[in-house]
Amino acid sequence: MTDPISELKGIGQARAKAFARLGLLSSYDLLRYYPAGYQDRTAASPISALVSGTAVCVTAMAAADPRETRLRQGMTLTKTHAVDETGRLELTFFNAPYVKTALVKGETYVFFGKPERKGARCEMVNPVFEPAGSAGRVTGLLLPVYRLTSGLPQYAVRAAVRQAVDALAGAEPDLLPPEIRQARALCHIGFALRQIHAPDDARSLDMARRRLAFEELFRLSLGLSWMKRGRAAKPGRALGRLPRDEFEAALPYELTGAQRRVIAELEDDMNSGRLMSRLIQGDVGSGKTIVAAAAVLMAARGGFQAALMAPTELLAAQHHATLEPFMRRWGVSCGLLTGKLSPKAKDALRFALAGGGLRFVVGTHALLSEGVSFENLGLIITDEQHRFGVAQRSALAEKGEHSPHTLFMSATPIPRTLAMLLYGELDVSLIDELPPGRVPVKTYAVGEDMRARIDGFIKKTAEQGGQVYVVCPMIERVDDEGNSVSEGLKEAVAVRERIAGLFPGHEVGLAHGRMKAKERADVIGRFRAGEIPVLVATTVIEVGVDVPNAGLMVVENADRFGLAQLHQLRGRVGRGRRESFCVLMAAPGAGELARKRLEMLTKSSDGFAIAEADLALRGPGEFFGTRQHGLPALRMAELPAASESPAALLYEARDAALGLLDADPELKGHAALRASIEDMLRGMRS
Repeated sequence: MTDPISELKGIGQARAKAFARLGLLSSYDLLRYYPAGYQDRTAASPISALVSGTAVCVTAMAAADPRETRLRQGMTLTKTHAVDETGRLELTFFNAPYVKTALVKGETYVFFGKPERKGARCEMVNPVFEPAGSAGRVTGLLLPVYRLTSGLPQYAVRAAVRQAVDALAGAEPDLLPPEIRQARALCHIGFALRQIHAPDDARSLDMARRRLAFEELFRLSLGLSWMKRGRAAKPGRALGRLPRDEFEAALPYELTGAQRRVIAELEDDMNSGRLMSRLIQGDVGSGKTIVAAAAVLMAARGGFQAALMAPTELLAAQHHATLEPFMRRWGVSCGLLTGKLSPKAKDALRFALAGGGLRFVVGTHALLSEGVSFENLGLIITDEQHRFGVAQRSALAEKGEHSPHTLFMSATPIPRTLAMLLYGELDVSLIDELPPGRVPVKTYAVGEDMRARIDGFIKKTAEQGGQVYVVCPMIERVDDEGNSVSEGLKEAVAVRERIAGLFPGHEVGLAHGRMKAKERADVIGRFRAGEIPVLVATTVIEVGVDVPNAGLMVVENADRFGLAQLHQLRGRVGRGRRESFCVLMAAPGAGELARKRLEMLTKSSDGFAIAEADLALRGPGEFFGTRQHGLPALRMAELPAASESPAALLYEARDAALGLLDADPELKGHAALRASIEDMLRGMRS
């Protein structure tokens, strides 16, 4: 299992280094390196029924000896043709000298490729082929496609994985208890690993996907639930109660019922005698910040310090600007610690924290830096917590002499059951009401035929003093050869140039994740200040950009986003008194399902209902992406069996994990599974 990858046949030191760039160091790593997709080479067709551009297998007899022509240095052309009972297929190969001997006139072969019809003539260029009597190696199968890196061709990955599967698939211990496998009709791990890399047919692939996806979700749910039960036994210091009537009287508005309920949950947690570890979920604008302020006030009045960590300097500065005047009214000193502070200002703030003179600090990752210490840290709040890894969240908690209470906040709407899995070590509170007076955002789903009208709407909004977001997707996809292809940046640049043409003399901003952080922050800052009327951006504006004057958002190729992500993007507008709109533009050629998904957003403003629908339609992959830092890689969770609802497998896995923990709380009867869980939790904390 631990043999270095270089010991496999055909892998020298140079190729081993290429595998290492993908994180593949051992034979076992290859065994668990699941395909990114499959090329379906099972469809077959007679020559007469071939359709241009549709890849398919054709069984035909080579009807002529291949003829090779040299076009120029380094370029040869080999041509021949094949026939079946229905017609003739021209075959063209570039730089393929092996074809001269590999194709024998009069012999029958299976060819796979994309045909092109030009009148009565039909041609395949560079098809793969093999003798009809031994088909199944490169034709007539579901061929795995793996993610690649420079210097690593697809055939080399397939060959290496095949060796690992042959050597190890039968030796892999099955972590799922037999009773769980049998109750849910899950195949054995050895069968699943063989079929995921070399499926016999679509049904076997379906069984393998379901088994591996279930195992990942089960293992994660088991580990997080086990962690939560262990944490529940830890003692926590009582922070004191909130002066509820005085607190509410100091607010310029009335709290919602949901806010009151969550504040009461925090108060109970922080005075229960055990450590609080709670997540607050709430839509953009639901009032999470004032709930956090109540928790800070409880800590400060009890003689403790509190810290709030945000993922960006922009968001940290916004929190500080909102909370500092409120805390000052209660006599609670509040500071801001970011990388932008001068060394002298940082030293002064650190001194105040260490001596206890500063009771509340808002900051970025700078809070984790060496030299930041607290006199009596009682409460940690992490905003947009999925932007921080488990290790980062733990590092802040370790700044206190005694374990502090922890509160996490997220505006990402996640279905309740999925949240209980993702945040299995946390208690979860929902703020599921919006404050009264919040301007609803009118949402429309349109196609390319509305382009001229939408451009006019953008121009009119800007000319009337409003501001506009235009959002473009950033897509990472894997092509047929396993290469990672980044799309979207060119599109954002092109959209900005087109819109700039609508506003001669006015600046149209551009913000995306590949800009330098300072340059991006400057553009977004100028947009917030009203200096830029239109901002073209990728999803870097999804969180933390508060522009009350922004009344219109146009999302390009909206069908490429998840519904939950679109809903969160929509929350960037409607933050002031201006009537606000969100226009979702489907890509040309978007299918009926894509249009139905977008129409759901035009009918609902309930982020959690939308997230539930997204989970049912797209599966948990949307929520298990790079946004969930600190969790173990879930390679199969977004690819469950095609025959069942993606959400159903998630719920099944969680129920099975909780049932096993109830029956065997210490996993004493499941030694291999326990060792696997402990290894996973160590990785999450490192």
